[in-house]
Amino acid sequence: MKKSISLVKRIMAALAAGTLLIAVPMSGCTKGDGNEKSGSEQSAVSESSGSEQSGASLGNGIVAKSEHYTIPLSVFNYLYNYNYLSFINNYGSSMFDSSKGLDEQYYDETNKITWHDYFLQSTQDYITYIMCFGEGGLANNMALTDAEKKEMEDGFTQLESVAKENSQTLDEYIKTTYGETVTKSDVENIQSISKVGLKYRNSLYNGYKFTDDEYEGEYKENKESYQIADYYMYTFTFAEASEDGTSKKVDEATKNKMKENASALANSKSGKEFNDYLTKYLKSDPSKVPVSNSTTEEVSLTEEQFNSALDSYVSSCHHAKAQYDASTDMTKWIFDESRKPNETKVFENENDYTVVLVEKPLYRDESPTRNVRHILISAESVAKEGEEVPSDDEIKAEAERILDDWRSKDSTEERFAELAKQYSTDTGSATNGGLYENVPEGQMVPSFNDWLFDKNRKPGDTGIVKSDYGYHIMYYVGAGLTAWKIKPDTALRDKKIAADYEELKKKYPVEFDKDEMNKAKLNESSESSQ
Repeated sequence: MKKSISLVKRIMAALAAGTLLIAVPMSGCTKGDGNEKSGSEQSAVSESSGSEQSGASLGNGIVAKSEHYTIPLSVFNYLYNYNYLSFINNYGSSMFDSSKGLDEQYYDETNKITWHDYFLQSTQDYITYIMCFGEGGLANNMALTDAEKKEMEDGFTQLESVAKENSQTLDEYIKTTYGETVTKSDVENIQSISKVGLKYRNSLYNGYKFTDDEYEGEYKENKESYQIADYYMYTFTFAEASEDGTSKKVDEATKNKMKENASALANSKSGKEFNDYLTKYLKSDPSKVPVSNSTTEEVSLTEEQFNSALDSYVSSCHHAKAQYDASTDMTKWIFDESRKPNETKVFENENDYTVVLVEKPLYRDESPTRNVRHILISAESVAKEGEEVPSDDEIKAEAERILDDWRSKDSTEERFAELAKQYSTDTGSATNGGLYENVPEGQMVPSFNDWLFDKNRKPGDTGIVKSDYGYHIMYYVGAGLTAWKIKPDTALRDKKIAADYEELKKKYPVEFDKDEMNKAKLNESSESSQ
């Protein structure tokens, strides 16, 4: 008897094994010879968008087709189920009636759009996106590298191990995970089109360059989204919630005392005065200083421990480079353009008084950022099965070995990136060649930050720094964007990739067979997740 596991768990296991990668729905496309249509058919296709052709009859169980790729019903059905399960994972299943089919319940009753229609459309949109970028990748010679092909092979090796854990062969596992008619060849093609399409999409997205005028234009158009402010905030609570959720009443004397304290704090003329008053106030009543404690037992702090907790708490009241927010009356006041430096106000609420001092009103951040690659060498990098935890000297020696190897051979940024993919244990950057872009000062751990922001730092500089995480082999790429440009840069790139996608849809139209699409249905394991 084979072990029974849900489709969600199987997909998560497949993801962990690296088979689906980031772009899961770059799926099941089988490559054709590109000459299936006659000249007149090709001409007709090139004048239509994918959505306009959604009534086309492709036949042979083919749901979607572009110039070089086709998607069979088996893979479309897998994507349909995957979209459904992703939706359930994000939003829950409470909006679905498990006693009815998706085609019997409405996503939009006014327009008579069922949930079946919704998932058909979302799957169609997804497929159009990946096939268009896949076609663009093929046209621009985005062939898979040997390393990427090996990554695919390694993914299947890992997937086979997962299959064995569930008492299945690889073929059986693929069928129970992706659908009865999906084969290993389908999954291999999923991998291929995924990687090609993703490479092309990323090459476009990362290759865009913008002028200062474009940044300024985006900033002026959406100024509020890109402005920040520095402020201090502290709340004097005069009523606490009771066990039934209502507020306990307090006598007027307590409330008035809190109001006096709030007014005194609001007399501060600077952030330093704000901190000084607050520190004095909290020292007079240590019970108001929160202490991190993993147990429920009361603990006695030494003077040094209390002062450390006090400093940390007071520091948390300073909100530096806070993003624009107008969700409450208080934040509307903080981020109002009429605010003056060191202006204060007391906000009276049902249970408390909140004091705000705006240290630096709305502004844009002109501070520099920097770009860096690093390879994190930790105990995990050096540890060997069955041996003791490696010493600090062993970890450092491994970092030095890798840096010496890089310096003695092809000492380029590209090779450094390859070494990061091979050796780094930093999950946040290893797959990207150890790259961190537009890093503001103070964001990284102190030793990392100090090396990166050394005033004498030059592009191409390398070195090794130690942190609590291990040893970082550093490669300084160069200056990043001025801090305020980071968000507009993302907005400009998103607009540009959206425009390029629209052009790709015209250049590489995707045909859909609605009759075949409509055959998609939930697998039993998907239905059981409701």
